[in-house]
Amino acid sequence: MSGLKSSFDLAMDRMAKRGDGLSSLTAEQKEAMAEIASRAKAKVAEIEIMFRPKLEAARAADDAEKLATLEGQQRFEIGKIRERETLDREAVRGK
Repeated sequence: MSGLKSSFDLAMDRMAKRGDGLSSLTAEQKEAMAEIASRAKAKVAEIEIMFRPKLEAARAADDAEKLATLEGQQRFEIGKIRERETLDREAVRGK
């Protein structure tokens, strides 16, 4: 079974063949990518912290409608952050 590769390994192999892997990035690009990831992670944490008391209050009040609305808003905000992260990464790669 040692000859079997995970889907992640297969995807990384395909990326390397196309030149899309991290190994094809310069040191500056790798640093920029790390900064982008770090900034996105911090923003997601900020959103989670901001929504936590609101979500807890909705749960405590047993308000399913408000809870669903807040969860949707949180997902939307996190989605915007992830989208910005993707666009920034593509800009670093030059795509």
